[in-house]
Amino acid sequence: MTFKKDLSEHFKKFSASPFLFVGSGMSRRYLNAENWEDLLKKFCALIDENYTKIRSQADGDLTKMASVLANYYSDKWWDSDAKEDKDIRCAEHLLKSDSPLKIEISDYLKTIHEKVNEDYREEIELLKTSKIDGVITTNWDLFLEDTFRDFSVFVGQEGLFASRNYGIAEIYKIHGSSNDPNSLVLTHEDYERFRKKNPYLSSKLLTIFVEHPIIFLGYSLTDPHILEILEEIVECIPENKMDALKENIIFVEWDPEIEEPIFTESVLLKTLPVKLIRTRSYKDIFEVLSEGKRRIPAHIFRQIKDELYELVITNDPKGKLYVKEAETVGGIKGQQEFVVGYGAISKMKKTEEMAKKGLIGLTREDIVRDVIFDNSGYQSSSIIFDVFPGLMRNQGNIPIYKYLNGSGLISENGQVVKDGLCDSLVSRVSYDLEKYRPSGSERGRAKNIPQVNEGIEELYNTVDLNLFLRMAVFVPPEILDLDALEDILKKHADDDFTSGEKSQFIKIVCVYDLVRYSQKYGHA
Repeated sequence: MTFKKDLSEHFKKFSASPFLFVGSGMSRRYLNAENWEDLLKKFCALIDENYTKIRSQADGDLTKMASVLANYYSDKWWDSDAKEDKDIRCAEHLLKSDSPLKIEISDYLKTIHEKVNEDYREEIELLKTSKIDGVITTNWDLFLEDTFRDFSVFVGQEGLFASRNYGIAEIYKIHGSSNDPNSLVLTHEDYERFRKKNPYLSSKLLTIFVEHPIIFLGYSLTDPHILEILEEIVECIPENKMDALKENIIFVEWDPEIEEPIFTESVLLKTLPVKLIRTRSYKDIFEVLSEGKRRIPAHIFRQIKDELYELVITNDPKGKLYVKEAETVGGIKGQQEFVVGYGAISKMKKTEEMAKKGLIGLTREDIVRDVIFDNSGYQSSSIIFDVFPGLMRNQGNIPIYKYLNGSGLISENGQVVKDGLCDSLVSRVSYDLEKYRPSGSERGRAKNIPQVNEGIEELYNTVDLNLFLRMAVFVPPEILDLDALEDILKKHADDDFTSGEKSQFIKIVCVYDLVRYSQKYGHA
């Protein structure tokens, strides 16, 4: 078989599309960018510093050289011609002693992708059409963002963990981006911080490595920083599973002397078997990636996953079901919401189960969920007269006012018509907010938390969830933002609470129900 056929057949072994892991060799190839040492030389010259002197002060270590140069910049840059107006234009980024050097490097790299090496134009165009799920890169320039314009970008390890990501149509810039100068992993100190966080990054990348073929482009087989990342990943994999990983990692080694690309095998870190491609052109690789079939474009699939995530988190599909062919979805103007088959089927099954179960079989959890999401379609009078008489026997707190109000049993001044109500429900009608507020030390604690009297969102954003569950009932009803509380309740409705936390959560739902529906607080 030919090289392209071999590579194509290899990709067919995977259910997921490849990820690219891109290094500085790609920027040198397509943008004529400097390697790391030449980049440091360039910025030594910018402030008239002697590169040889700096190299000797750093014992030849490039990360330490960057640290030494950053110190020189911290002293000299402010009075140099190189600064121009950057102290004003980039004031928000001048936060640390190494910021001036990072600002200069970022300013240079921000536009370098605008002029590509025309000798490789065909490769670049093929890369743009490659059917891949995402890119991981240590590069700072914006070439990849420009190439995959529909992909979402996550900068640094912090961005990877702080933001919602789905492993599709995404670019992970693990060493930072020129769009955020202080995110650059440049100096010796930066790399030390990066290494400390490496286990967390590795655990995040491990899932990608296990599920996708990973194509390394623009790296040397001996690149110490990439080998460190791979070593962290290898440590998470049992030895008897190591052979499975060898199918996933494909290392591309550029060799200007080779005539035809070779698809073979190699070993990294003495124990990690990998696939190895040796080639002087990436054209054949990108052609294979471009010929791959995908029924839904990656960026559209990511949109669907994002909407599905919201549906799973809230269990509240308030939007419309919109069916459109994948090729035209991106052109729809306005807000787009997607419901996929799984969600539709599960909702239908849940409705069927509820019909079989009958209203009489409803549990307190069913009632709590209905008060939170308001989407079950129960007839309020049936809940009041058919469900509550049996459900409330030997039952703790339960929200009632949504159904009393929906049955027309509450007057405008909040008086409840009690005729025909079961005794347990009548007794609960007398409950006020104080019924759901614990006494003793918790009441004293609430007085010492200022956010209790500022609002529900302020409290939620300030304290941990356990404390929030205990303190939320103390927020005064006159400042209680019911929409914000509703969002919080939806977010945590399916949490795996302890019995104590679950009890507190239900009390909060009862407070929400009381304030929203009882007509005593100006709502409903």
